[in-house]
Amino acid sequence: MSFLAVFSLLHFAYPSGPRTLLPASASPNPYTAQTRIVASRIIQHSYRILHRKTPVNTQPIPRSSYDYALWSNGGVVLSSLTSPYGYDSWVNRLIGKIGSVQAVLEDDLQEAITFQDVVRVTHVMVDHIPAELTNAIEIAPCKLLLWGMVDGEDNLAKYHSLRSSATGPLCDLLTARMAPALSRGMPFVPLVSFDYNIHAANHTQLFPIPDSVVAAGMDFGVVVLEILDNWDGELTCLYRVGIYGERRT
Repeated sequence: MSFLAVFSLLHFAYPSGPRTLLPASASPNPYTAQTRIVASRIIQHSYRILHRKTPVNTQPIPRSSYDYALWSNGGVVLSSLTSPYGYDSWVNRLIGKIGSVQAVLEDDLQEAITFQDVVRVTHVMVDHIPAELTNAIEIAPCKLLLWGMVDGEDNLAKYHSLRSSATGPLCDLLTARMAPALSRGMPFVPLVSFDYNIHAANHTQLFPIPDSVVAAGMDFGVVVLEILDNWDGELTCLYRVGIYGERRT
């Protein structure tokens, strides 16, 4: 890669100078953590440039491939329900996707996305840089939980009906917790709990919402992706989230 390309990637990572994501008290070496973040971003954008014509998702796509989380489709990170150490950079807006680099300082790490439309969610997608292109794959998310914010009388009625009729794993999921760590007092329903696998052949991974949850007929204007654990890294890097489903008509 040419010097100009590397310079451009650095400009993507630091459009107006370096940003300090970690307070001095949060890490014994914030500079090292920041350097790793920059390196990961350079590798990621290099990969996009060199492989932009190569399809990376060979998994079955949802019936509707419209990604409601894309910034170009109206998806926006909702800061009031997003962990304080996350950010929605203009870099992600420029390349048309939702993504963030976040510091794991506590167990509570989440990113909220609001849609332009109200959506019946059917799938969630998580993307990370391929393991062969980074020496810090441990910062990839591992265990995740997608929540939908329940809004409106019709959705609340469907939510209570789902809670009363759920059985098996869905019942366990509904009774384990009522909301993500940061909820602002709003009601939430867990949509799906899943694991991102860094050892899988495909680094873009798609996870369906259980049929019993989709059949409840709830639709959402806001979802929260909660990261419960990573692969034993000091930071967690969430590169891209996709939300698929059907627009309410």
